Amino acid sequence: MTVVPLDPASPASHAVGLDFDQTLVAHDDGWQDGRIYGKPIPGAIEAVHALVEVRAVFVVTARPRRFHPAVAQWLGQHTGLDTLVDVDPDRAYWLERRRLLVTNKKLGAALYVDDRALRFEGDWTTTLAQARHAIGLGAQPRC
Repeated sequence: MTVVPLDPASPASHAVGLDFDQTLVAHDDGWQDGRIYGKPIPGAIEAVHALVEVRAVFVVTARPRRFHPAVAQWLGQHTGLDTLVDVDPDRAYWLERRRLLVTNKKLGAALYVDDRALRFEGDWTTTLAQARHAIGLGAQPRC
């Protein structure tokens, strides 16, 4: 895996983005109308603490904004870190270390950690085949 090295001239290299659901918090009982419940995924809290020491960390969620304060509360309770909800509509980067940001935006980052991610390695033929498999379409029909 390639991680973007820290470059003082590039704000995108200063942060790591972490997905919330099924990456930091387990949801063994399904969605439940968006209720924030569940225990941390094993190792998640320790990983957050290790990352905030070396990079700014933000947590991305696709949940509607009305759930963001509850996500921030869960993160603060489980990590002990100051956690803010992103209210800046123009934010492109998060640069604060030892403080978490909850957002629904894909901010500039050196790395993203997500349970539904597919790494692009420069080959769209392979990537498309992997994407089709991941979404249950099987092999691409031949023309």
